[in-house]
Amino acid sequence: MVTETKNTETKPVEPKEGDKNKAKVIVEDEDLSDEDKQLKDELLLCVQRLTENDEKLYKPALEILRSKIKESTSSMTSVPKPLKFLRNQYDTLKNVYEKIYDKTTKEFCADILSVLAMTISDKRECLKYRYLSSRERVGEWGHEYVRHLTSELTAEWNQMDETVKTSEAVESEDIELTIEPQVKISKDDLLKLAEEMVSFYMSHNAEADACDLLMEIEQIDLISNHTEKDTYQRVCLYLLSCVPYVPEPEDSILIRTALKIYQKFSQDVLALRCAIQLNDMDLIQSVFYTCTDSLIRKQLAFLLARQQIYWELDEARVGQDADEIKEIMNNSRLSQNFLNLARELDIMEPKVPEDIYKTHLETSRSYQSQVDSARQNLAASFVNGFVNAAFGKDKLMSDDKEANVWIHKNKEHGIMSTTATLGLLSLWDVENGLTQIDKYLYSDEDYVKAGALLACGIVNAGVQNECDPALALLSDYVNHKNNSIRIASILGLGIAYAGKNRQDVVSLISNILSDSSSNMEVTGVAALSLGLIGVGSASDEITSTLIQTLLEKSEQELRETFAKFIALAIGLVYMGKGEQVDVILESLKAIPEPLQSFATILVDVCAYAGSGNVLKIQQLLSICSEHIEVETTTTSTTTTATNSQSQ
Repeated sequence: MVTETKNTETKPVEPKEGDKNKAKVIVEDEDLSDEDKQLKDELLLCVQRLTENDEKLYKPALEILRSKIKESTSSMTSVPKPLKFLRNQYDTLKNVYEKIYDKTTKEFCADILSVLAMTISDKRECLKYRYLSSRERVGEWGHEYVRHLTSELTAEWNQMDETVKTSEAVESEDIELTIEPQVKISKDDLLKLAEEMVSFYMSHNAEADACDLLMEIEQIDLISNHTEKDTYQRVCLYLLSCVPYVPEPEDSILIRTALKIYQKFSQDVLALRCAIQLNDMDLIQSVFYTCTDSLIRKQLAFLLARQQIYWELDEARVGQDADEIKEIMNNSRLSQNFLNLARELDIMEPKVPEDIYKTHLETSRSYQSQVDSARQNLAASFVNGFVNAAFGKDKLMSDDKEANVWIHKNKEHGIMSTTATLGLLSLWDVENGLTQIDKYLYSDEDYVKAGALLACGIVNAGVQNECDPALALLSDYVNHKNNSIRIASILGLGIAYAGKNRQDVVSLISNILSDSSSNMEVTGVAALSLGLIGVGSASDEITSTLIQTLLEKSEQELRETFAKFIALAIGLVYMGKGEQVDVILESLKAIPEPLQSFATILVDVCAYAGSGNVLKIQQLLSICSEHIEVETTTTSTTTTATNSQSQ
């Protein structure tokens, strides 16, 4: 190639066929410094020695080439000068390699060819000559060489997988490289090289590159062998951050790998978080029981209690702390701890809805404060309940006389909701809460009584109690003749035992679903309660009951709003279960439209809730972009028919 220089710019001109070798020398020598010219002459002299017939000159020449290349590739920000100067000699060196007979010298030459192939060849010759070389430490040739070798290794690994699948091979055999048939590389050889490169990456603060390499060849579990005390945190952080972007089952493999590394370095709390993310009860129990530190085990118990994960403890495996750990996992101290924190923060003073509305700032709308509507009072009841939740006292419901007046400022279901806020105010405090609610259970008004039953369920939410007051109080009303009382008791059971998968409660509510006299409102609420009780359990019993209920209902009943509660219940049962929901999605195809599409999307969304699964997000976005023209078509048809009649 010839260049014409003008204003420091170079323009390539195609040389004549006979002048190509001469042209190459001209272009490379034009703008070289004296130091670069000396380096180039030295390198070309070494290549010239290799083209001669005297084999005694080969090894010294190769040693010089190796040392010059290593010096330039130790920290690479651009293509090193030795590689630029030797680029035109690549084919020459390949011919030299073929004629060398001495094994050591031949390996030396293969080392140089492997490095040169990094900037010249796109035929994976870098990998080929690596296997023909002396196999010295891969990091000796610099970080960029290792990265290029990584890309060729992963490409070759993937091609091997495709070859095995195409030929339907049962056993893993040696598969030849595409370009050079005389070189055979097995997967075991590639795996050894991969582990060597992983060691290099890990020792040079390139944990992400090490993880990417092992993920590409589907051997990520090997990363745990290379993690150390100084690197495991970055490795696990990277693995867990990749989870939303990989398909199943690779996402769970990454989480399990992070869990294994955390356990290796005795990070039991972080390991338990991974186990909870996997939603694997056996793994959760394994992490909990393998923890030997008493204080850390109590911390794990608090973490489990916060997630409402509970099982019957094996006291023999826990030791002397069994009673205390049970108390922690039961959330028995939750109300006490919450109130202690509130006192320390000095936030015990009850708030009123006006503190939230900031009505004192709305001078132009002061007349609205005088309006006393049932809807406004109901809104104030909800705000009061939520803002003072678990504090045990407020300014509207704590005093019996004022509470009675306030309750009756609402109407029907508003009375029920306002009474139920007593459960929010006494949240987690079962003993004191039930004492305050008890008086309303004997009311003559059905809506007040229904609200008190719902409050009983709310008070017991997330708390285990040996006396089981929620079941004892609410089970007597699940078949009550009054619809509101019946619904409140069923929903109260669902809230009180949410996530606990209690078989006795499941059986009690399942009987309601099988009762033909139950209307769709009762059926929908009962299904929702079952979903709450078995949330994230993938319970076959609950699922089969809910599916059977859907199949037994008429098409008209399935069009009612409460039928959607049954679909939501199925979604709750498979909350966070991922691909386990596939069978259920197939079963839902037996349900007629429009509930079928609604149920399918809802259940699928629940199964992947919180996973960050990018593929599911794209799928949902594609559904959002679809334009349903059914209604438009119907409208246009009606308009046409009307016009024809008028004509």
